[in-house]
Amino acid sequence: MSRRLISLNPDLARLADEGYAVSIEEGQLVLRDVPFVDGARRVRRGVLISRLDLAGDRTIAPSDHTAWFGGGTPCDATGRALGEMAHGRNRVDLGGGLVADHLLCSRPVDGEFRDFHAKMTTFVAQVTGHVHVVDPTATARTGRVVSAAGRSCFAYVDTASSRHGIGALNARLAGTSVGIVGLGGTGGYVLDLVAKCPVGRIHLFDDDRLEQHNAFRAPGAASLEELRARPTKVAHFEGIYSRMHLGIVAHEARLGLRNLHLLDHLDFVFLCVDSAASRRVLVEEMERRGLPFIDVGLGMHVADGGLVGTVRVTTSTEGMREGDRAHKRIPVAGILDDDPYGSAAQVADLNSLAATLAVIRWKRMSGYYLDLSREHHSVFTVDGNHLLNEDRLGPVAP
Repeated sequence: MSRRLISLNPDLARLADEGYAVSIEEGQLVLRDVPFVDGARRVRRGVLISRLDLAGDRTIAPSDHTAWFGGGTPCDATGRALGEMAHGRNRVDLGGGLVADHLLCSRPVDGEFRDFHAKMTTFVAQVTGHVHVVDPTATARTGRVVSAAGRSCFAYVDTASSRHGIGALNARLAGTSVGIVGLGGTGGYVLDLVAKCPVGRIHLFDDDRLEQHNAFRAPGAASLEELRARPTKVAHFEGIYSRMHLGIVAHEARLGLRNLHLLDHLDFVFLCVDSAASRRVLVEEMERRGLPFIDVGLGMHVADGGLVGTVRVTTSTEGMREGDRAHKRIPVAGILDDDPYGSAAQVADLNSLAATLAVIRWKRMSGYYLDLSREHHSVFTVDGNHLLNEDRLGPVAP
């Protein structure tokens, strides 16, 4: 993606044509081999990093006047730090081995950078201008071509993470194979959130077709034509989210006793089914395998004053399976879904809340979010807006 994106944009291509070691890494625009003077008046090489502003696969005018610098502290020819443009030492891990030491700031004479060629060459000139006093031959235009990084799981660059410098946290989710069982209301919202994470694969399991009632508790907006066509749920959602995430695998099947081998290559599962019979089979199998999962459920009914009920998120990991602690929290017996005359209310806002709580829990388990409580069972009560956390694994941090 890096080389293609550079070739598509005249400002980036011009940097490459002029011999700069340019690449796109972790959603950032990177120039390597930038010479600078250190505190001992030695000429060294560093890396200049800028947030990349894109509209799809096309650059737009830079939105700020800052850039990161890594590899040391840039100084003038006397060895004095460039305090006018380098704002203190603030080491930041941007992910993928991309580390910066200083935030640089520089505003062009006319107030704005017209493109990224102008921005990057301005910063290079201001840093390397001091180098030429020590070594007149030193240049950032080395002609080195930076090898493209491995294939991204996204169809386009994740500029949201790079914009806020959280690429290193994304790495804690990268490469994971995630399963979502059940693409009804809650499962669809889980997909919506997980598709924006750098996981390697997202496996979808559901044998149902997209019906009109599903459209009113699922993410996005199905068209009338799509509802007439009655696609399977997994085909419908794969078609939407594969526009963004390239690792979505659709299984038009009900996951059960006949095809449990489909769990073989999963690292984590979101269980979003409302059938007690199906849940029982899958819970027992995932526990047998030692496969971590989160089970979500809604318990809603109509009262005189309106809908009441709860949203449940139960996490099952190895440490929570002693004495069937997690198992006892998960309803594996019931009649609602198995009874053709049973019904339970579901609405989009609570489906999305259940999915959000589940995905946040998974991200905390993965180290993306700080996890002080380590609870494995949460229940949100609609009446009263109350969230109860229980089954904490280990001592709670102060």
